[in-house]
Amino acid sequence: MEEKYNVRPVKVEDYVDLIEWWKFYDHVEVPSSDILPNSGLGGLVVEKEGRMIAAAYIYLTNSAIGYVDFLVSDPSYKGRDRFEMITLLIDACSEVAVNQGCRIVWAMTTYDGVVRRCEKLGHEVLEDKYSVIYTHQKTAERIIKKQENG
Repeated sequence: MEEKYNVRPVKVEDYVDLIEWWKFYDHVEVPSSDILPNSGLGGLVVEKEGRMIAAAYIYLTNSAIGYVDFLVSDPSYKGRDRFEMITLLIDACSEVAVNQGCRIVWAMTTYDGVVRRCEKLGHEVLEDKYSVIYTHQKTAERIIKKQENG
């Protein structure tokens, strides 16, 4: 029996489609390949019948913590199994991180549907609301300029 879905590593040629998907979801900044793990190849995609449906990236650290981010899905795919595939992808990313020595795998989402499906997989979900603070390109440029000016 043929498997319904296929999970595989991101390929160079996938990046063009991923950029278009990120652009579609205008609340998501399109990440350049240099901020993605392994220059844009450090992630997984889930396919159905050879069609890429979703992708996510796995950040491995110098500790036993991994991070899954930049999950994106094909906005034109409306199949009822969309969240099933996204859940499969999240689980596969967690498995890669655990197999690389991570004891904690961390991810964030604003989508309640993704949260519910992750809970069904046995992932813990924090109830507390919090804000994400990060250094982005403008802040990095400010820091570099400050260092150059002494």
